[in-house]
Amino acid sequence: MSLMKSETKLFLGIILGTIALVAVGIAFLSRSAAPVKVDSTILVRSDSNKIATGSGAITLVEFSDFQCPACGAYYAPVKQLVSEFASSMTFVYRNYPLTNTHKNAQIGAQAAEAAGLQGKFWEMHDMLFEKQTEWSTLPDPRPTLMSYAESLKLDTAQFTKDIDSDTVKNKIQKDVDDGNALGINGTPTFFLAGEKLENPASIDDFRALIKAAIDKAPKPSVTGTQAYHVHANLKVFVNGTAIDFALPKYQGVDGKDLNEDIHFHDNKGDLIHIHKTGVSLGTFFTSLKMKLTKNALSDDVGTVYGVDSTHTLRMFVNGKENAQLDRYVPQDLDRILITYGSSDAAIQTQLSSIPDDACIYSLKCPERGKPPTENCVGGLGTDCKD
Repeated sequence: MSLMKSETKLFLGIILGTIALVAVGIAFLSRSAAPVKVDSTILVRSDSNKIATGSGAITLVEFSDFQCPACGAYYAPVKQLVSEFASSMTFVYRNYPLTNTHKNAQIGAQAAEAAGLQGKFWEMHDMLFEKQTEWSTLPDPRPTLMSYAESLKLDTAQFTKDIDSDTVKNKIQKDVDDGNALGINGTPTFFLAGEKLENPASIDDFRALIKAAIDKAPKPSVTGTQAYHVHANLKVFVNGTAIDFALPKYQGVDGKDLNEDIHFHDNKGDLIHIHKTGVSLGTFFTSLKMKLTKNALSDDVGTVYGVDSTHTLRMFVNGKENAQLDRYVPQDLDRILITYGSSDAAIQTQLSSIPDDACIYSLKCPERGKPPTENCVGGLGTDCKD
């Protein structure tokens, strides 16, 4: 009897031990299969190339190689998805040239970053992928890359200097270092909402992943600052000539505005977008690399227009003279004129030239229309290995 009890205890002990081991194994496998969040501080850097036009509820990061055919295959679907989910998703491009297998990948990345120093990273990014078969296998791609710079109307002398600069090379190397720290070994590698993806096999699979991530993302509570979005029309005349604020240097580029609270964008140089209460014209002009004070305006090359023996800087808001100038906080639907060196008759003409389409952008006059909506096998589901 005693022997049978001992055997029974031993048998039960083996069974219980086996169950325990199986349970531990299941728990381990479950933990291993769960998505692992990565270090967000190295996933996206402050100077990373971003497209951010909406709330940015989630972020899609791509580590990519301009010569990689798989990256080229993902280019069009990703571009489409970035457009589709513009209101909820920020897209970030990080360089990860596979120099062991793609001899032109590094110079391609340098061309994109050099264009970025002139505000045209995304234009060069698109051109490099769209013309990938044209430049990627050339013995010397530099003349072709220079032709791309010319077609984008870049300052080619500056581009030639920047493409081999330490600034450009160091930025690319930082991307590579971050990629290595994240365990990347092929391109493209995508991170969605901080989690590494297996490369989706179709655009529909990719779309479903993005939708699921957006659904899971915390819904931001709308504060007064976030909900605030008003518009004002503005014109500035100096000695009878209007400053052209539609020039690229005064405009937001690639989803990044010069000042997130108050700015021009969409290539409109007479419409201010304002996203925070209390922001003054002085702050606005500072973002344009100008300076507005109570009696003077300095432009972005340092010329000062102010009170002298014959001229005075004057401001009119909705047709009435206003002496606040730099302290003035623009209000919704304002029509603002700042003028220097103009006669009273000229000022009347200038006032009548200020557009009044702020109401369209603020949705206050719907009857006038709506505002514009702010060679490995390179197939989807594949990547390039170093």
